[in-house]
Amino acid sequence: MIGSIGMMPLNDRTLRTSHKNAANTPNTADASQLKTVSWSEVVNGTAPTASIVVPRDEEDRAAMNAYFADYFARNPGTHEEQPDLDETMTSGEWKALAEKYDPRSMTRAQYDAFLDDLREMGAINAEDLQILGHSAYQGMVKLTAENAFSCTTLNWEDLPAGGFVPKFEHGASRVDLWAWAQEEKSWKVYDEERNNWVPSHKAEAFEQIYDILQRMRAYG
Repeated sequence: MIGSIGMMPLNDRTLRTSHKNAANTPNTADASQLKTVSWSEVVNGTAPTASIVVPRDEEDRAAMNAYFADYFARNPGTHEEQPDLDETMTSGEWKALAEKYDPRSMTRAQYDAFLDDLREMGAINAEDLQILGHSAYQGMVKLTAENAFSCTTLNWEDLPAGGFVPKFEHGASRVDLWAWAQEEKSWKVYDEERNNWVPSHKAEAFEQIYDILQRMRAYG
């Protein structure tokens, strides 16, 4: 299964897309502007920039499926475990964070600075800055088996009282990080090996943020 992809001579960079932002991007090519191309055109670099891939025959389909099977085998979506806050943070650092930031009302600049501080303190993984919404890490996103084809669901009971939270990407000038983190940590992904729904990578990253906020409150 493959959707619309910006085409270029094929390599791993081809499979990077800002799929979350694409639908809201001005001047994005509409359906009438998209061209239907075969997989072989993608491989040899003759496909237009905005294209929909439709295999021309079974051989073309087999070649495309083989490519993605290999790609996702090499990019399964594995990631580092979240840092142990008891080992990485000191009481002085918790107090400094509590005095510096108000999680109930954060501007984009304040949120970026907050994530930068957490990364430097070792409280979050650098690889999670993109999914946590740091503005400097938005844009091109590498597709993995987890974020490309996995089924996701929402545990509605875990949502904040007000439901979904307006975020920076929606034009909000300030966010309530408590509510934002509570919403994001509610998402689950289906794990075929465990035959169960488990927190997605993004949910785990925001669960870490939520735990951090709880510890900050103890020093606030």
